[in-house]
Amino acid sequence: MSIEVHNVARRIRRAGWFSFATKTLLTAVLFAASIQSARPAPSLAWQGADSYRAPDSQTFFPDDAEAGKRLDALWAAVDKDERPDREIIETVHAGLRRTRAHRTVILRWLGNRFIWNRSPQNPEAIEIMYHAADFSGENADAMGTRHYAVYFGLSVVQPKTPAILRTLADLCVKVDDPNDLDRVAWGTKSQTAELIGYLQPHLNSKDAAVREKAQVAERIIRGELKAFEWSADRARQRALALHQDKLPEIKKALLEGSSTKRAETIRFIETERLALIMDESFVEAFAACSRDDSARVRQSVARIAGFQWVWNAKEQNPQAIDLMLRLSQDDERSVRYDAVYYGLSTVRSKNEAVMRRLVEMAFQDREPNLYRRIGWGLKGQQESVARLLDTYLSGNDTKAQTAAREVYHDLTGRAVPIRNVTNREQ
Repeated sequence: MSIEVHNVARRIRRAGWFSFATKTLLTAVLFAASIQSARPAPSLAWQGADSYRAPDSQTFFPDDAEAGKRLDALWAAVDKDERPDREIIETVHAGLRRTRAHRTVILRWLGNRFIWNRSPQNPEAIEIMYHAADFSGENADAMGTRHYAVYFGLSVVQPKTPAILRTLADLCVKVDDPNDLDRVAWGTKSQTAELIGYLQPHLNSKDAAVREKAQVAERIIRGELKAFEWSADRARQRALALHQDKLPEIKKALLEGSSTKRAETIRFIETERLALIMDESFVEAFAACSRDDSARVRQSVARIAGFQWVWNAKEQNPQAIDLMLRLSQDDERSVRYDAVYYGLSTVRSKNEAVMRRLVEMAFQDREPNLYRRIGWGLKGQQESVARLLDTYLSGNDTKAQTAAREVYHDLTGRAVPIRNVTNREQ
């Protein structure tokens, strides 16, 4: 039944001036009429076996401002998860191009609801993901949705059709983003040979650059090369060739520059991935930026220094860890979040100060993403965390006692010790 017929039938059932029999009859008549007038459903591109139709976001998604508003309203509705499947599918399809909401989070919702770990998987939701993965635009991301459409859609379709496999093979040759390359390799492990078969035209290309990229993609798909390592090595070589001589000037700008100059310098560092060629002497320069008046500058420090000298470092830098501890107490929440995400949660040998700060942040901020990240960062430290929480439970700070009881099971996997529960709670 179409959305329109469904809504009319619902109004009939709610009407008070018809008898029950009349309501039932009218609903049945409407349903029968909808079946008779319905046009045959168009074939779905991702299921195509006879001929290949590549993802085409320009043709598939209507340029409809009113449909965009309807999708905005659906996304804002408190009952959106209770809406009929048909309503959701049609509203997302019609409104995705013109919605004011973040298209990526809508696709994540769609994928989790209809595709990932679902049986059966919804074919029309897959069709939306297929065309949202369009990489034919100049920046290889026609609607800014490619990665989410692959991550929450195409990579988790089981089994993948020839159209999806060809699309993923072509994407691996066209796109350099390691997030996509890694996700494709992960999602096609059960169909590796088939996927590589669709790489063959690229492997045999007359264009040397295409052949080289196809060879890289094949190694990533076979598990012989890590996508992120390949991407970092490629970016490192480029940064050395183009920007190595600029490093002293960049360090000076971070140490002594104005807030505006620092922000410009950091944008350049991130765009060109210059942190890959910076040694540990730059930790001091980023520490100077961590006291900048701009929250954006301080957040960039947490992100860049945390990833480069803590998360991704073979030997984690103690000064960088101390910097993350300080930034985890910043007045701006986004700075605190990145100091945890890129820094403190990834410290491999957590000392008392790091664990205490993570636990205290779990007390103060239960936002799901941060809270889960803290729990992830404390895995394997349950004994030490339990001892730390016991000190809060047995202390005189009632707020800390309450918070410790609330997070105890999540962070340790254990029940709160009986001796630490008040008589009232018992």
